[in-house]
Amino acid sequence: MRMRKRRHSTRQQAVYQRRRDRGQSMVEFVLLLPLLLAIVFAIIEFAIAWRTYQIITNVAREGARLAVVTRGSAKATTVQTRIDNLLTQSNLASTSSPIASVTYSCDGAPGGLCASTGQSDGVQIDYDHTFVFLGPVLNLMCLGCGNSYATITLTSLSVMRTE
Repeated sequence: MRMRKRRHSTRQQAVYQRRRDRGQSMVEFVLLLPLLLAIVFAIIEFAIAWRTYQIITNVAREGARLAVVTRGSAKATTVQTRIDNLLTQSNLASTSSPIASVTYSCDGAPGGLCASTGQSDGVQIDYDHTFVFLGPVLNLMCLGCGNSYATITLTSLSVMRTE
């Protein structure tokens, strides 16, 4: 006696095909999820770095403007106090350990603020920005090559002329 193979109906074949497709989709999702999360976190980290750069640019501009309009011997102290206050208000520096370094220049020569009319006061702010997620991931991928990718220095210079 001959046995007949049982053939599935087209409806049953469609159900089996969908089950296989669901499994394939799940595997693809699991494989791509880390890459998609890394891209999302990279976008967020670069947005935070861009925000920080915009803040230090505005603080440098405010410091240069204050240096231009302030007269007297307490000019450097007044400008430094204002810059420190603005950085603290922006949550970029704490009073115990300032993260930003401020450099003053007069007509492009570093070292101080101008005292006479017609010269250009400059304020440069250097801020070390630390990447919370990307830095450790890049250092891990580098496998101990000695470079630290967790911190970059953002620099902003603002120069204004004393009138």
